Amino acid sequence: MAEKINHTSSTLLEVVFEKDVKGYNAYQVDNLLDEVIADYSYYEKFRYEAVNYIRDLETLVTELKEKNKNLEIDNSQYKKRFEGLEDYSSPINKSNIDLLKRIKELENALYQHGIDPSKIK
Repeated sequence: MAEKINHTSSTLLEVVFEKDVKGYNAYQVDNLLDEVIADYSYYEKFRYEAVNYIRDLETLVTELKEKNKNLEIDNSQYKKRFEGLEDYSSPINKSNIDLLKRIKELENALYQHGIDPSKIK
């Protein structure tokens, strides 16, 4: 909004009109009223845009809350689904060490029988 605000409440309070024969100078009063009307038009336009913007943001917040709720439900379902699985992402964990020990025992048994495990295809 590039429009200019002409008056604030304090500037309106400080306005002094020149006195005329029939009261105040009609030209000055009309000019001030035109400026006040322009300010009101600006404020009405600004309020309309602000109300629409707020409504759009509230709609977006509602949609995101619903999406977040659905993602939390999906997350809890996946947690239940993968509850019993061990973490194999680490290269060294207890089950891997157990498997390596077992392989070593089997290789030793093959060596005792005269078989080289590296030659087995």
